[in-house]
Amino acid sequence: MSLSKQELFDRIRRDSWQHTLSVRALSRKYGAHRRLVQEDLASPVPKARKQPARR
Repeated sequence: MSLSKQELFDRIRRDSWQHTLSVRALSRKYGAHRRLVQEDLASPVPKARKQPARR
């Protein structure tokens, strides 16, 4: 099951709020780095990643 970044962030926020899961538990559940989970919970929208330059 492949989730888009927005879907992943929505699920992380929902589980954090509804199930009061910790950052560590959320990172284990979704296979995301704890830093990503913390950034998600702190920001209302996901950060845009810089795309590598094409040659």
